[in-house]
Amino acid sequence: MLAEEIKLSREIIDRALKEAFRPMAAFSGGKDSLVLLHLLRTAGGDQIPVPVLNIDTGVKFEEIYRFIDKMQRLWGFALVRESNRGAVDPGDIARDKVHCCYQLKTVPLHRAIERYGVSHLLTAVRRDEHPARAGEEYFSSRANHIRVQPLLHFTREDIWAYIHQHHLPYCSLYDRGYVSLGCRPCTRPVDSGAAERSGRAPDKEQFMPDLRRLGYF
Repeated sequence: MLAEEIKLSREIIDRALKEAFRPMAAFSGGKDSLVLLHLLRTAGGDQIPVPVLNIDTGVKFEEIYRFIDKMQRLWGFALVRESNRGAVDPGDIARDKVHCCYQLKTVPLHRAIERYGVSHLLTAVRRDEHPARAGEEYFSSRANHIRVQPLLHFTREDIWAYIHQHHLPYCSLYDRGYVSLGCRPCTRPVDSGAAERSGRAPDKEQFMPDLRRLGYF
Protein backbone atom coordinates (compact mmCIF):
# COMPACT_ATOMS: atom_id res chain seq x y z
CA MET A 1 0.00 0.00 0.00
CA LEU A 2 1.13 3.54 -0.73
CA ALA A 3 0.94 4.54 2.94
CA GLU A 4 3.51 1.86 3.80
CA GLU A 5 5.78 2.95 0.94
CA ILE A 6 5.62 6.55 2.17
CA LYS A 7 6.32 5.51 5.77
CA LEU A 8 9.47 3.63 4.76
CA SER A 9 10.70 6.55 2.64
CA ARG A 10 10.17 8.95 5.53
CA GLU A 11 12.12 6.69 7.87
CA ILE A 12 15.03 6.64 5.43
CA ILE A 13 14.93 10.42 5.05
CA ASP A 14 14.78 10.93 8.82
CA ARG A 15 17.80 8.68 9.30
CA ALA A 16 19.73 10.50 6.56
CA LEU A 17 19.00 13.92 8.04
CA LYS A 18 20.16 12.73 11.46
CA GLU A 19 23.36 11.12 10.19
CA ALA A 20 24.41 13.65 7.56
CA PHE A 21 26.59 16.62 8.46
CA ARG A 22 26.19 18.20 5.01
CA PRO A 23 23.27 16.69 3.02
CA MET A 24 22.00 17.77 -0.38
CA ALA A 25 19.09 16.58 -2.56
CA ALA A 26 19.13 16.15 -6.33
CA PHE A 27 16.23 17.62 -8.33
CA SER A 28 15.99 17.06 -12.07
CA GLY A 29 12.52 18.55 -12.51
CA GLY A 30 11.07 15.09 -13.10
CA LYS A 31 8.24 13.36 -11.27
CA ASP A 32 10.41 11.17 -9.03
CA SER A 33 12.62 13.94 -7.68
CA LEU A 34 9.48 16.06 -7.21
CA VAL A 35 8.16 13.41 -4.81
CA LEU A 36 11.52 13.30 -3.05
CA LEU A 37 11.43 17.07 -2.50
CA HIS A 38 7.88 16.91 -1.18
CA LEU A 39 8.84 14.17 1.29
CA LEU A 40 11.78 16.31 2.43
CA ARG A 41 9.47 19.30 2.73
CA THR A 42 7.14 17.27 4.91
CA ALA A 43 10.07 16.18 7.07
CA GLY A 44 11.20 19.79 7.37
CA GLY A 45 7.87 21.23 8.45
CA ASP A 46 6.84 22.77 5.12
CA GLN A 47 10.34 23.76 4.18
CA ILE A 48 13.05 21.73 2.48
CA PRO A 49 15.85 21.43 5.06
CA VAL A 50 18.71 20.77 2.63
CA PRO A 51 20.15 22.54 -0.44
CA VAL A 52 18.71 21.29 -3.73
CA LEU A 53 21.10 20.41 -6.56
CA ASN A 54 20.17 20.61 -10.23
CA ILE A 55 22.63 19.37 -12.84
CA ASP A 56 22.13 21.68 -15.83
CA THR A 57 23.33 20.00 -19.02
CA GLY A 58 22.34 23.00 -21.12
CA VAL A 59 20.21 20.83 -23.41
CA LYS A 60 17.17 20.17 -21.25
CA PHE A 61 13.66 21.04 -22.41
CA GLU A 62 12.63 24.62 -21.70
CA GLU A 63 9.58 23.22 -19.89
CA ILE A 64 11.90 21.53 -17.38
CA TYR A 65 13.85 24.72 -16.68
CA ARG A 66 10.60 26.63 -16.18
CA PHE A 67 9.21 23.95 -13.88
CA ILE A 68 12.34 23.92 -11.70
CA ASP A 69 12.13 27.70 -11.35
CA LYS A 70 8.43 27.46 -10.55
CA MET A 71 8.98 24.93 -7.76
CA GLN A 72 11.83 26.98 -6.33
CA ARG A 73 9.50 29.99 -6.11
CA LEU A 74 6.65 27.92 -4.63
CA TRP A 75 8.68 26.04 -2.02
CA GLY A 76 11.52 28.51 -1.48
CA PHE A 77 14.34 25.97 -1.35
CA ALA A 78 18.02 26.81 -1.74
CA LEU A 79 18.68 25.89 -5.37
CA VAL A 80 22.21 25.06 -6.49
CA ARG A 81 22.80 24.75 -10.23
CA GLU A 82 25.94 23.02 -11.46
CA SER A 83 26.91 22.82 -15.11
CA ASN A 84 29.71 21.73 -17.40
CA ARG A 85 28.42 23.52 -20.47
CA GLY A 86 30.93 23.74 -23.27
CA ALA A 87 32.62 20.45 -22.38
CA VAL A 88 30.97 18.86 -25.43
CA ASP A 89 30.97 20.65 -28.78
CA PRO A 90 27.37 21.54 -29.78
CA GLY A 91 27.73 19.50 -32.95
CA ASP A 92 28.73 16.44 -30.95
CA ILE A 93 25.88 16.54 -28.42
CA ALA A 94 24.31 13.05 -28.18
CA ARG A 95 26.66 11.45 -30.71
CA ASP A 96 28.67 9.51 -28.12
CA LYS A 97 26.04 9.07 -25.40
CA VAL A 98 28.44 7.81 -22.73
CA HIS A 99 30.93 10.64 -23.28
CA CYS A 100 28.16 13.21 -23.45
CA CYS A 101 26.44 12.03 -20.25
CA TYR A 102 29.74 11.78 -18.44
CA GLN A 103 30.83 15.30 -19.33
CA LEU A 104 27.45 17.03 -18.92
CA LYS A 105 26.06 15.10 -15.94
CA THR A 106 28.67 13.11 -14.05
CA VAL A 107 31.50 15.66 -14.09
CA PRO A 108 29.35 18.52 -12.72
CA LEU A 109 27.79 16.16 -10.17
CA HIS A 110 31.20 15.21 -8.77
CA ARG A 111 32.27 18.86 -8.89
CA ALA A 112 29.25 19.90 -6.83
CA ILE A 113 29.85 17.18 -4.25
CA GLU A 114 33.45 18.33 -3.84
CA ARG A 115 32.68 22.05 -3.94
CA TYR A 116 29.97 21.92 -1.29
CA GLY A 117 31.50 19.14 0.80
CA VAL A 118 28.38 16.99 0.44
CA SER A 119 28.34 14.07 2.89
CA HIS A 120 24.99 12.58 1.83
CA LEU A 121 23.28 13.07 -1.55
CA LEU A 122 19.58 12.18 -1.62
CA THR A 123 18.32 11.05 -5.02
CA ALA A 124 15.02 9.77 -6.42
CA VAL A 125 16.36 6.59 -8.04
CA ARG A 126 13.85 3.71 -8.19
CA ARG A 127 14.70 0.02 -8.55
CA ASP A 128 11.99 -0.74 -11.10
CA GLU A 129 12.92 2.04 -13.50
CA HIS A 130 15.97 0.33 -15.01
CA PRO A 131 17.64 -3.10 -14.52
CA ALA A 132 20.94 -1.36 -13.73
CA ARG A 133 19.28 0.13 -10.65
CA ALA A 134 17.60 -3.04 -9.42
CA GLY A 135 20.37 -3.94 -6.98
CA GLU A 136 20.68 -0.52 -5.37
CA GLU A 137 20.49 0.00 -1.60
CA TYR A 138 18.95 2.82 0.42
CA PHE A 139 22.36 3.93 1.72
CA SER A 140 25.17 3.40 -0.76
CA SER A 141 28.77 4.43 -0.06
CA ARG A 142 30.49 6.17 -2.96
CA ALA A 143 34.07 7.40 -3.32
CA ASN A 144 33.44 10.74 -1.64
CA HIS A 145 29.90 10.68 -0.25
CA ILE A 146 26.96 8.49 0.71
CA ARG A 147 24.14 8.17 -1.82
CA VAL A 148 20.73 8.05 -0.09
CA GLN A 149 17.86 6.67 -2.18
CA PRO A 150 14.56 6.83 -0.25
CA LEU A 151 12.32 5.97 -3.23
CA LEU A 152 13.92 2.69 -4.29
CA HIS A 153 10.79 0.70 -3.44
CA PHE A 154 8.38 3.08 -5.20
CA THR A 155 6.88 2.06 -8.55
CA ARG A 156 5.86 4.42 -11.33
CA GLU A 157 2.25 3.93 -10.20
CA ASP A 158 3.23 4.85 -6.63
CA ILE A 159 4.87 8.04 -7.84
CA TRP A 160 1.80 9.21 -9.74
CA ALA A 161 -0.52 8.16 -6.92
CA TYR A 162 1.55 10.25 -4.51
CA ILE A 163 1.53 13.26 -6.86
CA HIS A 164 -2.25 13.11 -7.26
CA GLN A 165 -2.86 12.42 -3.58
CA HIS A 166 -0.96 15.57 -2.61
CA HIS A 167 -2.15 17.64 -5.59
CA LEU A 168 1.40 18.42 -6.64
CA PRO A 169 2.15 20.37 -9.80
CA TYR A 170 4.38 18.57 -12.30
CA CYS A 171 6.20 19.29 -15.54
CA SER A 172 3.80 19.75 -18.46
CA LEU A 173 5.81 17.37 -20.69
CA TYR A 174 4.19 14.41 -18.92
CA ASP A 175 0.84 15.47 -20.37
CA ARG A 176 2.34 15.46 -23.87
CA GLY A 177 3.42 11.80 -24.02
CA TYR A 178 6.79 11.96 -22.27
CA VAL A 179 7.07 9.28 -19.59
CA SER A 180 10.69 9.87 -18.49
CA LEU A 181 12.40 13.24 -18.83
CA GLY A 182 15.99 13.50 -20.01
CA CYS A 183 17.91 15.83 -22.28
CA ARG A 184 16.11 17.15 -25.34
CA PRO A 185 18.21 15.32 -28.02
CA CYS A 186 17.80 11.93 -26.30
CA THR A 187 14.15 11.98 -25.19
CA ARG A 188 10.93 11.56 -27.14
CA PRO A 189 7.24 11.03 -26.38
CA VAL A 190 5.86 7.48 -26.52
CA ASP A 191 2.47 5.79 -26.58
CA SER A 192 0.47 5.58 -23.38
CA GLY A 193 1.40 2.49 -21.36
CA ALA A 194 4.89 2.18 -22.89
CA ALA A 195 7.83 1.14 -20.75
CA GLU A 196 9.01 3.99 -18.59
CA ARG A 197 12.35 4.63 -20.29
CA SER A 198 11.23 3.64 -23.79
CA GLY A 199 11.37 7.30 -24.77
CA ARG A 200 15.08 7.51 -23.95
CA ALA A 201 17.79 6.93 -26.58
CA PRO A 202 18.28 3.13 -26.69
CA ASP A 203 22.01 3.37 -27.44
CA LYS A 204 22.40 5.27 -24.17
CA GLU A 205 20.18 2.94 -22.15
CA GLN A 206 22.26 -0.13 -23.02
CA PHE A 207 25.29 1.57 -21.49
CA MET A 208 23.54 2.47 -18.24
CA PRO A 209 25.71 0.08 -16.15
CA ASP A 210 28.84 1.80 -17.49
CA LEU A 211 27.39 5.24 -16.82
CA ARG A 212 26.49 4.28 -13.26
CA ARG A 213 30.03 3.02 -12.61
CA LEU A 214 31.21 6.48 -13.65
CA GLY A 215 28.91 8.07 -11.06
CA TYR A 216 25.68 8.55 -13.01
CA PHE A 217 22.36 8.26 -11.11
